[in-house]
Amino acid sequence: MFIKNHPNAAKLLSSLRNTGYDSYAAVEDIIDNSIDAEARRIKIGISIIGKEPRVTIADDGSGMTKEILDEALKLGSETEKDEMSDLGKYGMGLCTASISMAKRLKVITRKAGGEYLSSVQDLDEVVKANDFIKELQEADKEDVTLFKELVESEHGTLVILSKIDRLSNTNTSIFSATLSKEIGRIYRKFIEAGIEFRVNDKKVEAVDPLMPDLKGSQIYSDEEYELPSYKGKEKVNIKVVFLPSVNEELEKEYKMNITSQGFYVLRNNREIAHGQTLDVFKKHNDLNRLRIELSFTSNLDNEMGVRFTKDGVSPSQAISDFLKQEIGGQIESIRKTVIKSRVADKSKEINHDDSAAVIAKKSKLLITPDAIIERRSPKVNKGDRKEKPESDETRDRTPKETRVSSSGLGARFETLSMGREGALYDCYQEGKVVVIQWNVDHPFYERIILMNKDRKDITAGIDYLIYALASAELKTVNDDNTELISTIKSIMSSNLRALLS
Repeated sequence: MFIKNHPNAAKLLSSLRNTGYDSYAAVEDIIDNSIDAEARRIKIGISIIGKEPRVTIADDGSGMTKEILDEALKLGSETEKDEMSDLGKYGMGLCTASISMAKRLKVITRKAGGEYLSSVQDLDEVVKANDFIKELQEADKEDVTLFKELVESEHGTLVILSKIDRLSNTNTSIFSATLSKEIGRIYRKFIEAGIEFRVNDKKVEAVDPLMPDLKGSQIYSDEEYELPSYKGKEKVNIKVVFLPSVNEELEKEYKMNITSQGFYVLRNNREIAHGQTLDVFKKHNDLNRLRIELSFTSNLDNEMGVRFTKDGVSPSQAISDFLKQEIGGQIESIRKTVIKSRVADKSKEINHDDSAAVIAKKSKLLITPDAIIERRSPKVNKGDRKEKPESDETRDRTPKETRVSSSGLGARFETLSMGREGALYDCYQEGKVVVIQWNVDHPFYERIILMNKDRKDITAGIDYLIYALASAELKTVNDDNTELISTIKSIMSSNLRALLS
């Protein structure tokens, strides 16, 4: 015999308040509901009422009936969703997003020609009763007045978050500015389609990280592929963009850096991940001009590993293998193009072969990154599309690779022109070889290495030091700490530059 098994409301709420949302993602998840309700104007307000912050999301969408409003304030709500276009899916967004940052959620809504309705969920009351309770009633005059003031439409929905105790940035001006930039990027496709967003009455402009209007931007490839899913074949679109070379000032303005390079993932035209490697490549300054837009429908949620917070992806092994096979070679070609553009003046080159030979000889005694071993796997079928003539870029496909423990790796030293303000060195891994790229324009290389090129003991000792740093970097770097390691290297290079100038 089955009996009801209700959760402990107070304890469950405590857990749900720590589901991984930050306040920006929480507001964006509520915005998704507005877009699903076919809103054309969405207004977000961040203000201080008394001494407490308040966040409002007002839209001119279709509004809700009493039955739908009742469901909307439930965990795991049962509302109809179109998986091919709707941004919500799991029935968790409104409640989970709100409780991650606020203790009180109020919704005022009206369908065209219908009555004004109001519903409130207060976490203090839920904990006090140890039961999931809420208010659901016809809106009073004060609610109707507020609705008309903020929604500015005869129909729509107003969400009010108050008793906020977990705002990502308590400086509401900074929070508003950051939120506006995120909305511009995440919902760029919807802004381009005519949906208007405002944050504190300031219109939000679309921000496209692929920078199609930037002179010199190159669409490296833009193709549609078919991937297998539990529902059959599903189409994905992948656009690879190679941004132009610009000066250091513009690099900062356009954010051509470690953080911004990589994949921008769109689900139903809404961005859910940005600046990711998806385990297809390792972040490196050579790829600061790389942008990849991967777009799919929610039919691929399982294979792409989409979380209900819609703030990241974790693709299956099959998807990762496919991306390495189809996109890995293009990424490598872009990296080689960048390196070729920075070939050093021959007069600044010295021979580092002796250093590399010693490292190879003693490699089994060294702590090194795992070796990358190539492996092949069957191709995933592409969708119907025109095949391009095979060129050096399209022929240069990166094979499957796996990392295995190694008792030591060899080394290769290269010299590149990275600019006086560039890093002292860069590094990457090529199979069983650690490649160190000396920046010949850095004062350290000019004043220490070149001036001592006839002193093999000095140049070898410096090579060993840089190899040790590069090995440590490659062994420990991952998506979470790439920016930190890049910052450490940048500070070291800057200090050396200042001391030697």
